[in-house]
Amino acid sequence: MLLRCAKCNNTYDVSGKQPGETFKSQCGDILVVPQRGEHAPALVAEYADRYAKESGVTLTKNADVWFAKFGSAQVTIQMQAGEELRMSSPFLNLPKKGTQLALRRVLELNLASTGGARFALDAGQLFVVWSRGLEGLDYEEFVEGIRSVSRTSDDFDDVLRKEWGMGAVENDTEEYVLPAELLEEETK
Repeated sequence: MLLRCAKCNNTYDVSGKQPGETFKSQCGDILVVPQRGEHAPALVAEYADRYAKESGVTLTKNADVWFAKFGSAQVTIQMQAGEELRMSSPFLNLPKKGTQLALRRVLELNLASTGGARFALDAGQLFVVWSRGLEGLDYEEFVEGIRSVSRTSDDFDDVLRKEWGMGAVENDTEEYVLPAELLEEETK
């Protein structure tokens, strides 16, 4: 298992060390070997509590799932089967017509503009998602996951809604259609 120092960015192999064991990095920062296996839920809970205290953001917990609001982004933090951490934010609904063009746009954004997050699709609804295996997860990566998801969701929902008339998640009853000039480009 590898552990990265947030200050000097050096990576250390901590496979032979015990969870909770501390050591100094090259820059002098004290690193703590993270919990593994059955201790993963406690580690995620510790990171969530620490983040809430340091950032002032309210994290609401329901079982082993945390929820936070960042501008227009509602972020969910949860552990998945197979010891994976997933952070996600319901984003926008795809338009009923012009779906191909909308998907092309979000795929282009995936490459250039989402940081560690990415767009995903489930039943016609776009999500912003960040996921990572729990082994070796450090607090800085946890925070970067929250920032990537919340920033991407909050920054791009208004942009895409304005570009295409895409509905916000709570407005699921309307049929959204891309403007005629965009639809014409799609058929060329």
